[in-house]
Amino acid sequence: MKKTNLIFFLTIFPFFTINAGKNPKWIKKARQAQVSVIAYDDKGEMHESQGVFVDEKGSVITEFDVVKGATKATIIDFAGKEHEVTSICGANSMYNMVKLQLQLEPKEKIIFLNQANAEAKENDIVYILPNVRADKAVPASLDTIKQNNKFKEQYNYYTLSHLANERQSNSPVLNEEGLLLGLVQQPATDGKSSFVIDGRFGSDMKISAVDAGNADLKAIRIKKNLPEKEEEAASFIFLTGTQDTATYLDYVDNFIKQFPLSAQGYIMKAEMLTDKGDYENAEKTYSEALAQDSIKKDEIHFSWSKKLYNLNLNPSYQTYNDWNMEKALSEADAAYSINPLPLYLNQQGSCLYALKRYGEAYEKYYSVTKTNLRSPEQFIYAAQCKQMDKAPIEEVLALQDSAVNCFTKPYPPAAANIILIRGTTLAQAEKYREAVADYNEYEHLMGGQLTSNFYYEREQMEIKCRMYPAALNDIERAIKISPNEPVLYAELAALNYRVNQPDDAIIAAQQAIKLDETFPDPYRIIGVCLNQQGKTAEAKKHLQKAVELGDTIAQGILDKIK
Repeated sequence: MKKTNLIFFLTIFPFFTINAGKNPKWIKKARQAQVSVIAYDDKGEMHESQGVFVDEKGSVITEFDVVKGATKATIIDFAGKEHEVTSICGANSMYNMVKLQLQLEPKEKIIFLNQANAEAKENDIVYILPNVRADKAVPASLDTIKQNNKFKEQYNYYTLSHLANERQSNSPVLNEEGLLLGLVQQPATDGKSSFVIDGRFGSDMKISAVDAGNADLKAIRIKKNLPEKEEEAASFIFLTGTQDTATYLDYVDNFIKQFPLSAQGYIMKAEMLTDKGDYENAEKTYSEALAQDSIKKDEIHFSWSKKLYNLNLNPSYQTYNDWNMEKALSEADAAYSINPLPLYLNQQGSCLYALKRYGEAYEKYYSVTKTNLRSPEQFIYAAQCKQMDKAPIEEVLALQDSAVNCFTKPYPPAAANIILIRGTTLAQAEKYREAVADYNEYEHLMGGQLTSNFYYEREQMEIKCRMYPAALNDIERAIKISPNEPVLYAELAALNYRVNQPDDAIIAAQQAIKLDETFPDPYRIIGVCLNQQGKTAEAKKHLQKAVELGDTIAQGILDKIK
């Protein structure tokens, strides 16, 4: 029958099933690419549909709805053989399509459908295969393309001329050459026509790093395929998270198989096992990685050093075998000997510092300041080593100056903590005005979001350099932040007494006593102020109360009054 006559015939009998004997020769083979899809949710409920093999690797495209919520899925091929779905390659609920991956046996060959690269035109004849469970003698159905709408710019969404049989939902639709156009989709509401979604859309599905948060993929509780590129695969695993340890380790094992020469897989696995406390298998993983050829062994040693370092800083850690800080240092040394990166040099410094070998740690940290890893923090670490080694405070300050000088004025917020550290050291060196200047700069950079302790510390420095108005202001600000702290009121009282404001001193001290009647200092301050005002008897009562509360200074004052 000529095509022109067939089209004319379709105008009279527009949708029909062709005689099995007149099926194109490729129909029999095409049907062998069909599969049954059976999925189970966490309640054990079964959901069933059909799909089709689209490549020699065992990839199947089917409808998304059948695997939504599934924890397990099985594919039964046309010959009746069962295959477990090992992973999901992509999913899209909007277009109701998902791509599944099977684990084929070695040398196992499957029949799959090739995609039609050329789009079907209006009135083109198409073949709809019967349901996969239909008898092999059941022929394909014929229909014609009524309309084609593009989606995602390159894919076709065809409208058929008629409504396909319900059992043909998700059946493959092929052109006259036996190439796959797509899968049948029934209309959402009662309609006159079925649709065909482009099979290439499902076949092209791939998982990228950002798909770790894909809601459609999360709705399927079956393991997902890793992205094809190493960095994307590593990012996908990272973004997926580590809450489900079994799933995480499964992903990592697949990563190692997919990228056997990458250190990242072994590192992710060993670090997770270490975090779980499975030190034995973590050690095996590190050792296995180091036994591999053509792998970046310095990265393995570095990872091992970091995990050992962190473990040994934890007071609750009970040493496993030789997993001590010395081992952490030796791994850092090994990494640096393979690849002398500043990062590894810094790790050596951290391990040496933890071992209290401060002089050696200083040398490592200071060496890093001469590399491209130079940073304010490196100078601060070096300064800390000097402090712990009881070096002259001038040497410590010189390093802290270098840390601050890594920034340019006006200082950015990132400089705040470095400046505060230097301010504290300046105070220890009794350079109080310079210390106050650093505290002022810190306050400016922090935008006033500070604690009462900050203002108390600055007040103490301001007193040392006789900046009394500023000191009064700071202690009052500290009280506003912590109005229920008796020590602050006692400090305000003492400062008011110092600047010859006894009445204000007494008021502040009385407030301290209201907050804590067992606090001796405010009683002593009141006693001293009252004695200064000539109120000796009352002064003695308050001083005696301070003595009763354990204030030895008050006893000396009381003895002098007698």
